[in-house]
Amino acid sequence: MDEQTSTDALLTMVVDYVMPVLPPYETSIYLYLLRRSHLDGSPTVRVGKRTIGEGLGKGTRSTRGNYQHISEKLENLERAGFIAVGDADRRGTLYTVRLPAEVSSVRERMIGASGEERRGDYYRDPELRVHLFERDSWLCRYCGESLTKEEATLDHIVPVARDGGDEPDNLATCCLMCNSIKSGRTYEEAAPQLLATVRARRMRTCG
Repeated sequence: MDEQTSTDALLTMVVDYVMPVLPPYETSIYLYLLRRSHLDGSPTVRVGKRTIGEGLGKGTRSTRGNYQHISEKLENLERAGFIAVGDADRRGTLYTVRLPAEVSSVRERMIGASGEERRGDYYRDPELRVHLFERDSWLCRYCGESLTKEEATLDHIVPVARDGGDEPDNLATCCLMCNSIKSGRTYEEAAPQLLATVRARRMRTCG
């Protein structure tokens, strides 16, 4: 879990945004996995269904005496994007647990609650920035390079110095190099240098 995401903030996100999205029992399983992954310092946890059932307590075991219903709830969580199910061994199944803000249905509720029109949110708020990166398919608007979370930046299409705002329509996913080249200029002003840099990078790649 990101160091800036406190336990209190995580709990608030679960109560305010996850619980309205998930049925109660699936919420319980998600919380169980979240506690044993991110809150223990790792995005993953390896655990068996029986252990999950025992951890959740009474009412977990089905009338057939197995944990098939837990399997069904885990499948639902995976389909909803809360977890990714990995390999299984004698210690259990490996689950990658996503933080609430990384789940699209939760993030949409967070964006709606925060007020999309507030100036500055999309440029400064980490979760809202990711929303714009996904909108742009994690591609630099100017050179087309595929970017990672660590590489992606946001560029003001109309520069701030020319009264460009922080609304989503004026923000574009951009690599650090193109962002540095464009700086406080419009695209039309920076285009010759941007295009020359793109050509040079492609020549180096091809060469």
